[in-house]
Amino acid sequence: MKKLLVMAAAACMATPAMADTILFGQLHASVDSLDGASKSTSLSSNSSRIGVKGSVALDYGLQAIYHAEWGIDTGDNDSYDFSNRNQVVGIGGNFGAVLVGRHDTPFKAVSGKADLFWATQIGHSRQITNGSGWDKRPSNVLMYKTPKISGVQATAMYITEEDGDDKDAFGFNAIYDNGSLMLGAGYEMHSAEMNGGGEGTDIDDSSSARLIGGFNMAGAKINLFYQSVFDDQGIDDNDNDTFGIGLSYGMGPGTFKTHYYQRALPGDDNNSALVAIGYDHKLGKNTAAYVQYAQSDEGLGLGGVGHGETMAADSDGDTTGVSIGIVHKF
Repeated sequence: MKKLLVMAAAACMATPAMADTILFGQLHASVDSLDGASKSTSLSSNSSRIGVKGSVALDYGLQAIYHAEWGIDTGDNDSYDFSNRNQVVGIGGNFGAVLVGRHDTPFKAVSGKADLFWATQIGHSRQITNGSGWDKRPSNVLMYKTPKISGVQATAMYITEEDGDDKDAFGFNAIYDNGSLMLGAGYEMHSAEMNGGGEGTDIDDSSSARLIGGFNMAGAKINLFYQSVFDDQGIDDNDNDTFGIGLSYGMGPGTFKTHYYQRALPGDDNNSALVAIGYDHKLGKNTAAYVQYAQSDEGLGLGGVGHGETMAADSDGDTTGVSIGIVHKF
């Protein structure tokens, strides 16, 4: 499988008819020291990946668009092989683009714009915002992306039913970003069947909304995040809200950054919190090294959700971690 993928990518790059095909990827490795339910020091792969993408001119001013990527392992999991990531094909033009396949949801993309540790560094916000699986990369997707108009681009996605069942979902976002000011919103709805419910159960539909804002000036950046979940996992009275704030400051090749997220769940003792502090240093155009510290409480844990190494909380509900990593993109 690995040799076949490499040969196919090389053939695409060498074929004149496919001159718009780009081989791309990311190798991201980190050494993590985690302290929670136990203590461990290990290597994480952090969603390293390889893929091909591009477009081909068609008649009527249209383009065929394709994007296929696979996760690869730079960590210590010998059983890990290629995993499916975003894999879509579609048609684009002045109207935007229509895509089908497997892809991150528009709702997930909203978090990515606000998170200074996105998407797999140990202090990333998905540890607390993902909850019952709101940051999805589903299959059976039909997606429409508008062209960017005056700095605004919107995306809508429908996750179709599978094998005749009613496990479907819908979501959309709209994001404005002019470099110094960023504003965004997203919404997603899961059917009761996707939540494991439906007829004859007490589990109902669930939905969630996100709002983000950001301001960047003279190397300083502030990002704000808000998420409201209604009937999480389709369970009544399981609403929750998450608030986040991130700050960063760049000096030459280095960037200092921190963020704080808190989720309020039903009950007096369920206000989970996550804090992360880090320093990124660019070693070249496509390569950076970093060091960071993260801490969570109320049983939240650290790692996982694309990061690789994971650690459950200790008996007091706390988890801490230090991570040193390097990222190279091509």
